[in-house]
Amino acid sequence: MHRAKLSGDTGRAITAILVDGKICAERSSIVEGLLAKGYGVEDTPSGYVTYSYPEALYLIENGWMKVVDKQGVELDFNKLLEELKQLDENVWRDYVIYRDLRKRKYVVKDGFNEELRFRVFERGKYGEEPAKYIVAPVVEGRNLPMKKLQEWLTTCRSMRKELVIAVVDRRNEVVYYMARLVDLRNL
Repeated sequence: MHRAKLSGDTGRAITAILVDGKICAERSSIVEGLLAKGYGVEDTPSGYVTYSYPEALYLIENGWMKVVDKQGVELDFNKLLEELKQLDENVWRDYVIYRDLRKRKYVVKDGFNEELRFRVFERGKYGEEPAKYIVAPVVEGRNLPMKKLQEWLTTCRSMRKELVIAVVDRRNEVVYYMARLVDLRNL
C-alpha cells in the first residue's frame, strides 16, 4: 500500500487517505477514541487504522473525518461517494443501512461477505461480546429466492447469530425484519 504522510489530528476530525481502494488513517488520540467506539479496524502490519466505505462516509457526514486522495486533495462526501461507487456499486445502499443503525446507537462492523454485509453488536456490548446480529441488505422490489434466504439462515445459525433482513426502499428508508428457521414438524 502507498504510504502517504497523513496530517494527523485536525481539530476534532481525523484525516484519512483513499489509496488502492482502502481508506486508512494513522493512529492518533482521536483515532484511538473512535476505535473504542467501534469505528475502524486496526491494520497491525501497516500501523494504520482502516475504515469501511459506509463507515468513512458516516464519519465525514458527522464531521469526524476528512478524506484525501493520493495527491492530498480533499474529497468531500459527494466526491468520495462517487469514487467509492466505482469500487462498489452497493456503497449507497450499504451506507443508508449503516447510517440508520448507527443513529439507533448500534455498533456496526463489516460482515462476512457482500450478502451478509454487517455484523451488529447489542447496544453497550461492543468489545465485551461478539456481534449478535448479521444484517443482509435487500433493495425493495428485488426478488429474494427462498433458497438464498435459507442459506443465509443456515449460515447465521451455524455462527450463533440472528439474521436481520434490511430492506431499503426508494426513499432510502430502512425496514428491518428478523428471520428465523421454523421447524414445521413442531407446529
